[in-house]
Amino acid sequence: MFYSSLKTSVTAVAAICLSVAVAVEAKADAASCPSSIPFGLTTPLTGNLALLGTQARNGAEFAVDEINAGGGIAGKKIALTTEDTGASSTDALNAMNRILEGKPLVILGSMISPHVFAQTEAVTKSETPFLVGATNAKVTAQGSKWLFRTHAHDGQLADLIPEYLVKTLGKTKPGIMAVADDYGLGASRGIQAALAKLKVSPAAVASYAPSDKDMSAQLLEIKDKGADSLILFGRPADVTLVIKQMNDLGIKLATIGNSSIVAQTTLNNLSAAEADGGYAIGGMIPQTSTDAKIMDWSKRVQDKYKVPADNFTVSYYDTVYLLKSIIEKVGCDKPAIRDALAATKDWKGMLISYQADGQGDLAHTLGIYRNKGKTPELTGPIKESGY
Repeated sequence: MFYSSLKTSVTAVAAICLSVAVAVEAKADAASCPSSIPFGLTTPLTGNLALLGTQARNGAEFAVDEINAGGGIAGKKIALTTEDTGASSTDALNAMNRILEGKPLVILGSMISPHVFAQTEAVTKSETPFLVGATNAKVTAQGSKWLFRTHAHDGQLADLIPEYLVKTLGKTKPGIMAVADDYGLGASRGIQAALAKLKVSPAAVASYAPSDKDMSAQLLEIKDKGADSLILFGRPADVTLVIKQMNDLGIKLATIGNSSIVAQTTLNNLSAAEADGGYAIGGMIPQTSTDAKIMDWSKRVQDKYKVPADNFTVSYYDTVYLLKSIIEKVGCDKPAIRDALAATKDWKGMLISYQADGQGDLAHTLGIYRNKGKTPELTGPIKESGY
């Protein structure tokens, strides 16, 4: 009995020692980071994409400030360097080259897909973990093992929006209207393919340039061809114009699209009558949450930046905290960080859990929203097939 008891005690002590050793090793890994841990961020802060870029910057910066105020990562502060990509791919690449000169541990890239396409080769050559919010489905199909995405993408929306419109809302003659860039046109092609699988043909397919201010011709064409609904894909500023012009033209169509339809920045520029009834599927937004902590977070973000938090704010905020959790485990070793990102499973962010797939996409849960007046309401979460 004494021998058995002694054996049990020795085993218990060994287990405790092992757990302590593991904890010490984890702390040692994080402690091996430089005294100031360099993070890079490229995002549009000027030009017609500045609002989206600013909201992403706000999410990343807010997280960094919180982490640093709480002692950083193993006592080491994060040093966030931000470069403006402007509105062009050339400017985006130049911004990335400036970031790379500082030899960052990790880089957060733009939510604008053409910018990320222009930057990927340079970042891949530098062998730096690269996390983006860009929504073109092909972003993570470039073959870079250093590239990851922490936001919903258009491939998911292209499947889920037609399915919800046809199967739940019962619409079978949609018009499609999208901004004429990689973002919108890629989504339009995907939506048309998804409608074909549902044996539905669009009544009309139209597009508009990002700088256009008058979309009435496209809207009248969609109406004249007998559309019973509108699938609208764009960014908050142009989506606002389309919705206002629909109202001015007296065109009443069930409208569904990406999260720009329910973005606070869109709603701020619409009347309750103009906004009411619009549907969106997209990245999760904090405005619909009744969780006191999330409501408080949203208020603090808006109080600090005077801009409401959106889905990109949440995504980039989560991205910084995901990196914090990984660096605390593996330290400041770039290949180890990359491998940990690729192995991410059920990491809980503010509104969703993240799980890496084989291409580096980590976000697979989206929200279905409907505007009640100027207030977006969450109809329910919806998951990508297989998740």
